[in-house]
Amino acid sequence: MTHNKKVFEELYKGNRSFSVISSVLTYFSQRKVEADVENIQKEEWGSICEDSNIPKAELKHVLYKLKYQILLEKTQRQKHLMIRISQIAAVLILPLALFFLFRDNKNVSDTVKQLSFVELHCPEGARTKFTLPDGSMGWLAGGSTVTYPTSFEKHRNISVEGEAFFSVERDEKHPFVVELNDFKVSVLGTEFNVLNYKDEPVSEVVVLSGLVEVSGKTKRFVKQLEPNKKLQLQKDKNKIYLSDVNARSYTSWIEGRLEFNNEYLESVCRKIERFYDVDVELNNKGLENNLFRANVKIGSLEELLKYMSTALPIKYELVDAKESADGKIMQRKLIISRE
Repeated sequence: MTHNKKVFEELYKGNRSFSVISSVLTYFSQRKVEADVENIQKEEWGSICEDSNIPKAELKHVLYKLKYQILLEKTQRQKHLMIRISQIAAVLILPLALFFLFRDNKNVSDTVKQLSFVELHCPEGARTKFTLPDGSMGWLAGGSTVTYPTSFEKHRNISVEGEAFFSVERDEKHPFVVELNDFKVSVLGTEFNVLNYKDEPVSEVVVLSGLVEVSGKTKRFVKQLEPNKKLQLQKDKNKIYLSDVNARSYTSWIEGRLEFNNEYLESVCRKIERFYDVDVELNNKGLENNLFRANVKIGSLEELLKYMSTALPIKYELVDAKESADGKIMQRKLIISRE
């Protein structure tokens, strides 16, 4: 076992001694970290699969779960240096940690059984692409969560809270079902977008290709949607609305663009919060009713705000993130006022 590998193993076991941390910092300052981890992967991965009866596909989704647990811990930004070092180390040596977990566990099957469901959460300010056990592709928008089994057997059922896009592998015998808070979406093979945040006044399904069946939970209904059709549930009135739309404008976020089609500023601000990880405050009553139209690349928040201030009678102030008295990092804040 190499020195670096021994250091990783000590860190994974919880050793936070000065010598271990010093070795970790020295190692991270080098440029061959990823190459070392890749070499260790090649050495260990084969033996893990050979020593257990677990399909590689299930191990892959266990890795997904571990990865996103670490991602969430990393984004919490703890105050103490030692904790931050540990979080960085956890992300960089994730594959190695996975190997140690399976190599040292006497009953690997029990471990996988405990992780039979994967829950992925995409933090605000990010977008996440993932692959489901049947090969279907998915994307999560900021502040969204998807839960699914590590393998699809008799059913292809998943649940989503937030916004997600799916490109579903066709399977006539096993419908693909997405459970949302307000309704259920069933497909055989198609591409569609769902929006179902708890704090949104509406829930939506937009179809890009194929045929989608939507059935209500809070309101009883069953509707079939074709491409470029949108079903919207207005929560406060418990009413559904069907409309013709350009589906591409609702799925542009997966390609790194935001499209606003005469949206109320209140709705625009909620999207800004999720895609830019910022707390937005509208400073004047009535501002939320302004309509905004734009097609912009998800990039600099400042550039988007400059464009908004030319298109709307508004001014803005962006307050940087600050550390509170108890050591927590306060989210940066965007204050929008009437010009």
